[in-house]
Amino acid sequence: MLILLAALVTARFGLWPVSATAKAPQWEAALGQFTLRASLSRQAAGLTNPMQPSNEVLIAGLKTFKMNCSGCHGTPGQPSQWGTQNFYPRVPQFADHPPELSAPQMFVAIKYGIRHSGMGAWNGMMSDEEIWKVTTLLEHIGSLPPEVQSNWKSLQ
Repeated sequence: MLILLAALVTARFGLWPVSATAKAPQWEAALGQFTLRASLSRQAAGLTNPMQPSNEVLIAGLKTFKMNCSGCHGTPGQPSQWGTQNFYPRVPQFADHPPELSAPQMFVAIKYGIRHSGMGAWNGMMSDEEIWKVTTLLEHIGSLPPEVQSNWKSLQ
C-alpha cells in the first residue's frame, strides 16, 4: 500500500519522466511486454491466419510493409531513425529482431493498435487481407524463400 501511495504522490507532483527519448527501466519494459502479450493473446484467441506463406502472399505482404510499416519498423540494414530513438517504448525493428508474436497476435496489434506505444490502428486503412499478408510476412521473416528474401533485402 505504501508503494502505491508513493507512486501516486510522485506522479501527482510530476516526478515521473515522460520523455519519449528516455530509455525504459527494465521493470517497466518487462511489465509492458507481459501486459501486451497477455492482452494480445486474449484478443487473438480463436483467430487463425487464413493465408498460406506462398511467394505471392509474402511479396504482397512485403509491399504493404514497405509502404505502411517500414518508416517506423525499418528495413534490412536500415533501422528507422525515429523508431529507434524517438518512440517510447522503442519500435521493434523486424529486420534485426523478428517478432515473437503469432500471426493472430500481430493481426490484432496491427488492426486495433497498441495504446501508449505509437502503434496506431490500421482498422479501415488496410483491409483484413492486407493485414494478414503483412502478418504472414512477419511470421516468416527469419526463413523467407530466396525470391522473397532478395525482395526483402532490396528494401534498403
